[in-house]
Amino acid sequence: MLVPNWIRRESTPQGMDCNLEKVIDHMDHICQLAGNSLHIGIGSDLDGAFGKEQSPYDIETIADLQNLPGLLAKRGYNNADVENVMHGNWLRFLRKAWA
Repeated sequence: MLVPNWIRRESTPQGMDCNLEKVIDHMDHICQLAGNSLHIGIGSDLDGAFGKEQSPYDIETIADLQNLPGLLAKRGYNNADVENVMHGNWLRFLRKAWA
């Protein structure tokens, strides 16, 4: 889902250069289309649906998602934007849905 021409059971994250930078590429693209950081959030699929062979190669455990804020900041996202992406957008969505 992150890189084109991925072939299940054949492609590897390393061979396809699938890393967290690619995740940030996709997040940034959506932010550019939407005009801000209010429309993206982490949807990790770390519920067992996909294995390590289909995940970015620099994610060893869920703890590696803590690298996203630094990568977003490196792309010019400010603290408020990073908070939106990491949790704020989901909290806003859930509060509105459960109101």
